[in-house]
Amino acid sequence: MQSMTNRENEIQVSVTRYHKFINYLCVFLQAGTFLYLLFVWNRLPDRIPTHYNGIGEIDGYGTRFTIWICPVAMILMYQLTGLVERHPSWWNTGVTVTKTNAARVYGIVKNMIVTLKFVLVLTFAYLSVWTTTGRNLGAWFTPVSLSAVFLPIIIFLVLLFKAAKE
Repeated sequence: MQSMTNRENEIQVSVTRYHKFINYLCVFLQAGTFLYLLFVWNRLPDRIPTHYNGIGEIDGYGTRFTIWICPVAMILMYQLTGLVERHPSWWNTGVTVTKTNAARVYGIVKNMIVTLKFVLVLTFAYLSVWTTTGRNLGAWFTPVSLSAVFLPIIIFLVLLFKAAKE
């Protein structure tokens, strides 16, 4: 496939209500996380959890200023994923794209990217807020968060391979 360098050769994928809703929800979660952290800032202890092990136990501490690492990472990941979302020519669909299946294939991939962007924001927002409690996450966090990432990938890949056969 030739390199697509100008706008007229850029692949266009329509923006659906689902995409808009998820993006608004992500912005709301990010803003809410920052506002919450600002609200509780003066009540945070000098030492807060900075890392949890695989079973959700705290295994690292830092100053209360480290509370901003997770929300900043959340915004950076959201922006980076959004950049990838806006450039379908960068996507490796993993299937043969034809004129007859292109709209469906690219729509499925975009839905997957948008869904994963939401999962990332939700996970970082949860970790940011939970860290303020100073408590362990719980053993459920790792399997649930991994399932929240990999289950949509599996579902969208199944849809993608079905669309490629059509």
